[in-house]
Amino acid sequence: MARVEAASIERIHLSEIRGFRDLTLDLLQAESAPRLRTLIIGKNGTGKSTLLRAISLCIAQDVEALGLTSTPLGRLETRGPKGRVELQLRLADSYQLTKRFDVLPDYPFLPDNPFTSGLGTGNGVDFFVCGYGAGRYGTKTEPSPGYRASAAVSSLFRYEQALLDPELTLYRLKSVFGSSIYDRTLAGLKRALGLSEEDDVSPHKGGGIEVSGPSVGGTIPFESWADGYRLTFSWILDLYGWAMQAEAIDEEGHVRGILLIDEIEQHLHPSMQAEILPRLSELFPRMQIFATTHSPLVALDAKPEELVVLKREGDQVVAVEDVPDFAGYSVEDMLADPRIFDSEVFGSETREKLVRYRELAAVPRGERSPVLRGELRSLATEIRSLETFPERESETSKRLKELVAKYDL
Repeated sequence: MARVEAASIERIHLSEIRGFRDLTLDLLQAESAPRLRTLIIGKNGTGKSTLLRAISLCIAQDVEALGLTSTPLGRLETRGPKGRVELQLRLADSYQLTKRFDVLPDYPFLPDNPFTSGLGTGNGVDFFVCGYGAGRYGTKTEPSPGYRASAAVSSLFRYEQALLDPELTLYRLKSVFGSSIYDRTLAGLKRALGLSEEDDVSPHKGGGIEVSGPSVGGTIPFESWADGYRLTFSWILDLYGWAMQAEAIDEEGHVRGILLIDEIEQHLHPSMQAEILPRLSELFPRMQIFATTHSPLVALDAKPEELVVLKREGDQVVAVEDVPDFAGYSVEDMLADPRIFDSEVFGSETREKLVRYRELAAVPRGERSPVLRGELRSLATEIRSLETFPERESETSKRLKELVAKYDL
């Protein structure tokens, strides 16, 4: 197994890779330390998954990366004569180095002086990274022969890739680190899943994992647990399994390294989506997290500097630079803001009424026929009558009333 180092990313650069003509993401904070959370949003086809795969390919050993690029999801086509992915990394001992690879039209991956500073050639050095694709599901019982970055990120490239057996990981976690760190880790896992202290998830003496407590109303086998809980628990335990093999867990039980996760909200109820990012940050305070999401509930917890919004402009994808400070935003505000999710906040029927109302209201008063005036009054009445929550008026309702008042007869 290669020597594994804990590292974080200070800067990401992609040029002429799929939709990215020239993308640079600077991850350094004001105090010159790499930020620990980066949340990537954007419409389908803006390269969110491509960005995560490019990061993992650049971090992995050259031979391993070549294997990943042989998969259908791993091939990074270049837009020109040569594409490039470049990462500026910082190691735990503050060494800085740059790692890159080039992509040529006939070759999916071509290492190009991978290490230009810090560790010299970097031979035999691996960096602890785990990645999880949108198709993460299922577990395997056979143990892994040892940590390899390509195996730990493989579900980003192979959606059918099975995860490490959570039961074996729990047993190993306790045997390696003892009861104190084991109990603290399980408590953190429960918090990450939004479970109560009375809930329990632990190996059963007869084999397998049992889940018990108020959240399930009794005791059930792990396989019968709700998908949102079970699948999230599985990929988090998979990360701990790889971290133990890589010796990337410190004496306090904290994992050090880089986490890449596609569609972080997958299978989670909205109440859990709103909490998953801060809870993962609490569980992994020394990991650098890169996550993609389609959920404004997840994005609500991110700071503006932690949010990367990808948007297609013509034939290229760019990162929006003027992301607002949305500390006081609601989910609806984020959905409607053209700089963030740029999505409709009304249902199709309501949208049709609003479009027609605006069309009629734009007709000068003197030019409105009796039929048009009647239709306008009818639409105004319908819009006014839209129901709102009894305990508070929603922002949607307020906007509708403002619109009606503005164009009222």
